[in-house]
Formats: sequence, C-alpha cells, structure tokens
Amino acid sequence: MMNMIPNNKKTAVAALLLAAFLWSTAGLGFRLLTTMPNGLSISGYRSLFAALFYIIAFRALPKMENTKWFRFAIIAYTLATTLFVIANTLTTAANAIVLQYTAPIFTCIFLFLIFKKSLPRYDIIATAIIFLGICIFFVESLTLQFSPTVTVGNTIAVVSGVGFGLLAVVLGQVSTPRNAITFGNLLNVFIALPFMLHYPIGSLFDLGILIYLGVVQIGLAYLLFTFAVPKVSPLELILIPTLEPILNPIWVFLFYGQAPSLLSVFGGIIIICTILIWSLYKEKIKQKNKTNADLK
Repeated sequence: MMNMIPNNKKTAVAALLLAAFLWSTAGLGFRLLTTMPNGLSISGYRSLFAALFYIIAFRALPKMENTKWFRFAIIAYTLATTLFVIANTLTTAANAIVLQYTAPIFTCIFLFLIFKKSLPRYDIIATAIIFLGICIFFVESLTLQFSPTVTVGNTIAVVSGVGFGLLAVVLGQVSTPRNAITFGNLLNVFIALPFMLHYPIGSLFDLGILIYLGVVQIGLAYLLFTFAVPKVSPLELILIPTLEPILNPIWVFLFYGQAPSLLSVFGGIIIICTILIWSLYKEKIKQKNKTNADLK
C-alpha cells in the first residue's frame, strides 16, 4: 500500500500530520473504555493489536537487525509509549503531555551528542517557540506540584519525552523502521503482561475500542511516522506532530462539550503558525541552496 504513495517531502509531511491526528484520538478512546481501569493493561492490549496488525498487514514476522540503532529504536519506542501511559496514572494528563513534548529538546541534544550535528539557529528557535506554545496551551491545567506521586509521574513523563526524542534520531539509521516498532510493541506487551492477565478485556465494546487503539491509533499512526522518516529531518519528525496535543481537546469539545479556553486557542495558534513559518522558511533555504549549487 505504501509503495503506491509518492515518496516525497510533501507526502511525508502529510503522513506526519495524519499520524498526529490519529495519535490525538487516544484520550477519547481511553474515555470510552468501560471495564479496564489499569493504564498498563490498556497499553499492553493496544500494543498487542498493533503488533498483530503489522504482522498480518505485511504477512511476515518482524526481523531483528543486528545493529545498535535497531536496539536503541526498540528501547526508545518502549520508553515513549509505555512510560507515557504510566505517567498519566501518576500525574495530570496536562503534565504528562507537556513533559513528553520536551522531546524536540532531547532530539537536538541527541543529534549533537551522537552525530556531533549542530542545528541551525532557526531550528532551535522553532523548537523553543513550539514548546512555549504547548506550555501556554495547557497553562490553566498544568501543575508541577511536588507531591511524591506527582513528582514520580512528572519524571516518568520527561523520560517518555527522552524516548520520543531518541526515537526520532535513531529510526533513520534502521533499515526497516516498522520492524523496530513491531518489536517495541512486543516488548510493551511483555512488560504489561501481568497487568493484562489481572485486567482481562471485559466486553466486546472494549475489545472494539482496544482494536481501534492498537490497529489505527498507534499501529497505522506509527506506520505513517516510519513512512516519513527518510524524507524529513529528525527534528521535523518530532515538531510537525506537535499538532497532536492541540487536537486532543478538540475531540473532548466535540464529544463532551468542553470548550477550550482563550489561552488554549492562543497557544494552539502559536504552535500552528510556528510550524507553518518554520517549514516554509526551511523550504526556501533548501531551494536557495539548490539554486546556488546549480549556478556553480
């Protein structure tokens, strides 16, 4: 199916935007579950269906690559996904999503530490402004109180962001990124197995929701994410999907009638405008460099 899609920068960006759209439906899916109160069991079932989706869709078991990048990608995916679910059970949802979206900062750090790659000033500025926009977006519900439980949850959310940032850096070094994602899902299932046994799926309705969360919300979303890997930079791989936290409250508004505040709207505008201006500016720089190279 992916072979029929034009493999260029525009389709890669579109794939990332669609991935963000699908990721954003997680909160609504979790709210619709009726008989599964444990976050890790939800994470485990979700990853189980995601792994089965990849195996069935590509009619093959995933193949392990004997490289450090492949192993790093598996670990990074597990940190980003499983720890995010755990963080949501220990701290507020706002804390969890804001702190996970420190990922672009860690992407910049990993690019420098691993590949000794210094980023252009406009990349660093865009990263800072987008993170500021996310904080403004959640400012009314964001809390960093230092009770023991919340402190642990906040710390885990940051480590989840480390995982997401690392994933964006190392996934481009892997021959078949979807295999790394499949193994990451299987590792998630292994970690969550005791909780899955303790909290079995209680109804056909919940089974349907969990299948959706596994096959579509992370399965198809991460397939789109890996499709974009060869055509965008690691930082773009992280910054473009920051539309996800904007879309989450939109679903809440549509299905629960809870309207976003003016500050939330302002933060969302900052994020969208920054991504748009940053993307157009990078394309302008790229075209200018290409013209200069042609003249030489």
